[in-house]
This record gives sequence, C-alpha cells and structure tokens, in this order.
Amino acid sequence: MAEVSNALIYIHGFRSSPLSEKSRAFKKLFPELILATYDTLHPHIGFQQLDEIVSDALPRKPILIGSSLGGFWAYQFAKRYALKCVLLNPCMTPEVTLRPDIGLVTNMYTGEQGMLDESDLRRYEQYRFSGEPDACVVLHEKGDELIPYQESVSHFEGEAKLVLIEDGSHSFEHIEVAAQEIKQLLQNAQ
Repeated sequence: MAEVSNALIYIHGFRSSPLSEKSRAFKKLFPELILATYDTLHPHIGFQQLDEIVSDALPRKPILIGSSLGGFWAYQFAKRYALKCVLLNPCMTPEVTLRPDIGLVTNMYTGEQGMLDESDLRRYEQYRFSGEPDACVVLHEKGDELIPYQESVSHFEGEAKLVLIEDGSHSFEHIEVAAQEIKQLLQNAQ
C-alpha cells in the first residue's frame, strides 16, 4: 500500500479569507494546501465548518497552519485530534483580542459585513480542548502590532517549539521561515 502524504490545511485569521496575500503565498509554496473557509464572527458556526474540513482530512493526518485567530483554531483542533500544527502570530485569547471589534465587522478581502457581539466572544471558552498536539511550532514576529509576541512566550514557552522573529507585523512577513518549519514537519511525518 502506498504511503499517504499529509494533508496541509491553512486557517486564516479574523477579517481575512483564502483570498489574502498570505493564503495565496502558502498555496503557491504548497499547491496541495487546503484553504479553509469559515465564519470568523460566530465561533459556534466556525467550529462546525472547521471540524468538517479537519475531520474529512483525518485519514491523511493533516498538519494545521493557522494565522492569528486561525492559530487559535489550529491549536485547538491539533489538541483535539493529536495533530501537528504551525501557528503564526497566534491569537490565543480571542475573547480579549477581538473585544475592540465588537459591532459591525468588514472582511478585508471579501467586503462581507457582519456583527460581532459579546456572546460570540464568550463562546470561545467551550472550544478550548484538553489533550496535546502531536507537535506544535509557534512563530511570532516581534513587530506584531496587534498581538504582542510576549503572549506567545507566556502560552508556549516550554510547551512548543517557539520561534521569535525580529521585526515583522501582524500580517506575518516571514513566510519563508514558516515554510521551512512546515517542510520540516512534513519530512518528520514520513
């Protein structure tokens, strides 16, 4: 029986989409990459959508890549299903980080609008799963203007491979560094 290669799933952040520059850059580097589409405003809907995508890929032991809010989701699903994950400038406390966005929210890439309210933020707590990821690599750019890199240090130091990168921004500018970490996980999985 032929060896099945790992699936790669990219989970974008809040107010983003598979149309983002980062999504396109990763798709160019990894043509088989699955770009997840999910509701970033309503965690109960987003969870169901992402769970379906991840569950469908489980036979191929997916490696989850998540940016910002997508980092939260990638980490939680990696814990839930004992998968590998790569987190880029992850938002590990969306109920705090997204609080300034309560109200009308516009997606930066699609222009779609929707409402984020307090009840949405309170739902994140129910999606913090127990268990451990099979492997976790966290890359955080010190220039991130939205989520201070110290949050990744406090959440992941001693728990995951933590790579702090000088400069950068919340957009995550060092795609090539992330790509090397993803390739390393793929090689280790074979």
